[in-house]
Amino acid sequence: MARVDRDRRYFSWVFMGILVALLLLAFFFAMRWVNRDIRELQSRENALRLSMTQMDMERTSLELELARVGSDGHVENEAREHYGFIRSGEIVFAFSDPDALKGYTEEECQIIMDEMRD
Repeated sequence: MARVDRDRRYFSWVFMGILVALLLLAFFFAMRWVNRDIRELQSRENALRLSMTQMDMERTSLELELARVGSDGHVENEAREHYGFIRSGEIVFAFSDPDALKGYTEEECQIIMDEMRD
């Protein structure tokens, strides 16, 4: 009977040892799997942070452009350049050869413009 009890105790210790080894093995595999997921999530987080930074920069740029576009000066400039609008009393000079004016001083140009108004 004593031998049977000793065999049972031995079997119990072997079983416990195998069970602990299997649990440790499962634990290490689970940790490896979790660490892989953590690295993937950190990589995704970094990509999202970069994307968010780029979007913030684009938003700031669009806000500045919106402030510029909404100003009266911009609207007037666009109307003049793209649609040819002029204010009443203004004279528009269109030169076929702008290089022809290079030899004149600013005062001479002013005299020529005054003569054209009269």
